[in-house]
Amino acid sequence: SGVTSEKCSLAWAPPIHDGGSDISHYIIEKRETSRLAWTVVASDAVATMLKVTKLLEGNEYIFRIMAVNKYGVGEPLESAPVLMKNPFVVPGPPTYLEVTNVTKDSMTVSWHRPDSDGGSEIIGYILEKRDRTGIRWVKCNKRRITDLRLRVTGLAEDHEYEFRVSAENIAGIGEPSQITPYWKACDPMFKPGPPTNAHVVDTTKNSITAAWGKPIYDGGCEILGYIVEICKADEEEWAMVTPQTGLRVNRFEIKKLIEHQEYKLRVCALNKIGVGEPAAIPGTIKPEDKLEAPELDIDSELRKGIVVRAGSSIRINIPFKGRPTPEITWSREEGEFTDKVQIEKGINYTQLSIDYCDRNDAGKYILKLENSSGSKSAFVTVKVLDTPGPPQNLVVKEIRKDCAVLTWEPPANDGGAKIKNYVIDKRESTRKAYANVSAKCNKTSFRVENLIEGSIYYFRVMAENEFGIGSPAETADASKASEPPLPPGKVTLTDVTQRSASFMWEKPEHDGGSRILGYIVEMQPKGSDKWTVVTETKVCNAVVSGLNSGQEYQFRVMAYNEKGKSDPKPLAVPVIAKDQTIQPSFKLMFNTYTVQAGEDLKVEIPFIARPKPTITWEKDGQPLKQTTRLHVEDTATSTTLFIKESNKDDFGKYTVTATNTAGTATEHLSIIVLEKPGPPQGPVRFDEVSSNFVVLSWEPPAYTGGCQISNYIVEKRDTTTTVWQTVSAMVARTTIKVTKLKTGTEYQ
Repeated sequence: SGVTSEKCSLAWAPPIHDGGSDISHYIIEKRETSRLAWTVVASDAVATMLKVTKLLEGNEYIFRIMAVNKYGVGEPLESAPVLMKNPFVVPGPPTYLEVTNVTKDSMTVSWHRPDSDGGSEIIGYILEKRDRTGIRWVKCNKRRITDLRLRVTGLAEDHEYEFRVSAENIAGIGEPSQITPYWKACDPMFKPGPPTNAHVVDTTKNSITAAWGKPIYDGGCEILGYIVEICKADEEEWAMVTPQTGLRVNRFEIKKLIEHQEYKLRVCALNKIGVGEPAAIPGTIKPEDKLEAPELDIDSELRKGIVVRAGSSIRINIPFKGRPTPEITWSREEGEFTDKVQIEKGINYTQLSIDYCDRNDAGKYILKLENSSGSKSAFVTVKVLDTPGPPQNLVVKEIRKDCAVLTWEPPANDGGAKIKNYVIDKRESTRKAYANVSAKCNKTSFRVENLIEGSIYYFRVMAENEFGIGSPAETADASKASEPPLPPGKVTLTDVTQRSASFMWEKPEHDGGSRILGYIVEMQPKGSDKWTVVTETKVCNAVVSGLNSGQEYQFRVMAYNEKGKSDPKPLAVPVIAKDQTIQPSFKLMFNTYTVQAGEDLKVEIPFIARPKPTITWEKDGQPLKQTTRLHVEDTATSTTLFIKESNKDDFGKYTVTATNTAGTATEHLSIIVLEKPGPPQGPVRFDEVSSNFVVLSWEPPAYTGGCQISNYIVEKRDTTTTVWQTVSAMVARTTIKVTKLKTGTEYQ
């Protein structure tokens, strides 16, 4: 009995005759019907039954049993042939597969038992899964499943899976169940909950602005938007005022409403599953204008002020309230804004921005908000850590011919740090680059030394702090290194009459480094303490008229340049206004005049004389013959000799004489005409004659050409030819020895 594919159970009765001795045990043997040989199954079975295993499925076996007592083995009892096969089949497929409790990494699969267990009890189930992206079925269970459900874990999120189940009994694994639809591994999703804190933010006469928060529960997926609905208070018909796809923001203004009409509002959240439960705004709302005085909200850090490094950006963002929306005005205590300032104006905020700020952006920025309900102001101080601004009020307080004193005031803007020192530069007007004078000046004044007299200078001063050297302050006007001139030289009375006096004077020894612009002549009548200006002139002489005859006067002369007047130079003696005679006197500039032959010559000789003298000229002791080429012109104060296209005949000693009733004056002068010298004076003397040399000598020329003879040129000629040959071109004396001559040849 109990035949299966690999085992069976045998049972038998003891022998009728035990052979006169007790049966000690039984021997059981088996034989396949296709063979003749018997094999022992058991050789010591005591009981009258045995379970035979390890048989081969499909084979037919015959079993025989022999009883054994102490006298030996008895006759065998053979069984009928038995075929090894199961008496039952594999179970049918499980039914009613269901997938539940889906999450992003797990699912629960449940099923019903198969309609047929194949005649043998079901010992377990095998659950398999397959990813939509794959082709292989993968077992979900490592151990045999005895329950009708399994929680499948370790799934990949957002992947889709299908499942099948097979039942197993002693006969084996049955056919798999029907495959489930694909299920996506993701957390369960539902419609979202109601938005939180739905409330009215603002109203106008034709609009209501509502706001709300996110729902506490988003349904397991992202909130896609919000839908706002409105309904008149006395009606039940809700109208959607937002797009069907919803708003992405948490605030919405509903426009085009009727003033004073009461409305109800509600808000719903929306996800991909659908529209969630609405949140109603409590009570009813009327569109009406609100009036609020402006209110500013400056945080505590902003109140302390903003400190930034130069080159950084500044953002002053100030939220505010006010109905109607206030007018926004930004200003700066220090004056106009720089070009970099950008101002943004919103409904409930304003922002002032400055990019790449520098010291000029520092200051106090004032915001003023104003509407019909009132006004409100606030300020924010901005400190920019930068190099200092330019010093103020730079002036050249004093300048002399070799130094200048500069003074200034500290910069209005110190760059947010203490001024350490000042840097002073100078620049000559003829140069483009500044040269440093000092980099360590600690005061607001400085004496610049070692200036070049008469040069024109520009100066600049820069302040320095811990961030570096700031912008320069430059002198607006050029400054000349000069001072008032020294007094004029000796003052001489050149003429006096009953009504006038004439003076001449010498230029000052030093012009103070700046050009003399002119001279001032002052007069003081005898018995008066007051000096009065009587004339100004640009030359070194002047005539003062309008004198009273017989009156005694003091005179003095001052030079002046762009820096001021010199000290006065007085005339040594008082002047009495009366006619007088003056003995002639010449003021000859040179005793010798040199002119290139062919050039013109002008010799002017000033003189002083009263009355006007008679002028005579002589040359080499003879009266000067005047021609159109050589003539003399006289004036009241000078005589002038003109020579056109001078030649060697004009060379010589000249004498000029001035004569009047007071006396005579005579001056001698020489005129040298520079020209080629005349011929040496002959005859040529032959001091020595030999067979091959001669020694020559001669006298210098009568006219040397106005300058020293530098050398002589000696030439020779054979009397048989007409060609002259140079013997020497560099003969310094008036004699020469000529060598290398041919004996017997005649030379000239």
